[in-house]
Amino acid sequence: MGDCSEILAPSPTTEHDVPDELLELVFLRLPSSLHLVRAACTCKRWRRIIAHAAFLRRFRSLRGSPLVAGHYRVDACVHWSCPPGCNPVFFLSPSSDAVGLRPQHFSLDFLPSRDGLVWDVADSRGGLLLVSQCPGLDKLPIFRDLVVCEPVTRRCRVIPPPTSFRDYVTCGAFLLDGDADEAAGGRISLSNFRIIVALVLKGIAVAFVFSSCNGDDTGWMIPIPTGGLVTPKNSIYFQAQAAQSIYWSTEEDEIVALDKDTEEFSYSLLPEEAGFCRRTFVGCDGGKVRFVCLDYSHLRVFIQAEGADEWVLEKGVELQQLVREVGDQDDGELQVNMLQRIISVAEGSVLLCTEERVKLVSVDLATMESKRVVQDNDKYLWPAYMYQLPWPPTFQA
Repeated sequence: MGDCSEILAPSPTTEHDVPDELLELVFLRLPSSLHLVRAACTCKRWRRIIAHAAFLRRFRSLRGSPLVAGHYRVDACVHWSCPPGCNPVFFLSPSSDAVGLRPQHFSLDFLPSRDGLVWDVADSRGGLLLVSQCPGLDKLPIFRDLVVCEPVTRRCRVIPPPTSFRDYVTCGAFLLDGDADEAAGGRISLSNFRIIVALVLKGIAVAFVFSSCNGDDTGWMIPIPTGGLVTPKNSIYFQAQAAQSIYWSTEEDEIVALDKDTEEFSYSLLPEEAGFCRRTFVGCDGGKVRFVCLDYSHLRVFIQAEGADEWVLEKGVELQQLVREVGDQDDGELQVNMLQRIISVAEGSVLLCTEERVKLVSVDLATMESKRVVQDNDKYLWPAYMYQLPWPPTFQA
């Protein structure tokens, strides 16, 4: 009888036997870019597949915009000339909680220490956060180091101010998209961003712009205005960011606006009806901006005339009528004299509050429909800073 060849048992199958094409299909089902980063850390092969530009394009086409991880909320304003930014606390969005994100993933405890000062949120855009040094409540905000950071990866970049303008008083710092276009992979990131800082120098409103594409920390420039110079008559008070502009007002009933696209200031006058009132600017659908005023008897909404600097009345409502429509709730009777403050915390609407910022009524500016706000212990009544997961995700070697 001839020799019988030994029948060998097949070797066990492992994840290394799965073709790249099947792994791609698995990775495309992951719920967020954070899960991609975690998967890419497993081994070099998975990282190679996930980091490939073609795969990232497919993932982005299926998932749409980057996931909104949540918002940084702040509880105070350091100075009236700048946006509020004190004591930031991160609040997760429901979608983030569903994919396993936690608030500690967005902690700012990795930021560099600076002379014992704390960092305030100045602005956010995409997966980046801009922070500035807090001088202390009611102290003048001065032009010092800024930090652009990516909290989810705990990376940051310190941006020193121009040497000759260090310690000048500022009116806010804001994040813009970088100079590299998106077709070249130029989404906002730590290597592709711009910062715009507003100052009033010798009575003239100017904007300093920093671009990361210069490759170092000396990339500051002052754009030369193509129109007339904007010269506020006295101190300016921050009002709001709305659409693509930043708004301030002065005691002389002036409105100063900085267009983030053109990096230029413009000037207009407050409507006569808005001279003695609480006011704010609100971004609405289609990039429209509404100017909203609250006085002792009316809530009025203005829009800017087409091709002009003039603000014209669009709609309004008597507070007495608004109170009747809202009605009373179990927490007590609502009276006109309780409506003392106006706050914009969401696109297309405003909150009417007491002087102590107790929320009372929400008003939709498109329909002017109002509803009573359920009372809670939420102390964060300033606009929130939205934070998205970075895209494309960062893969560490």
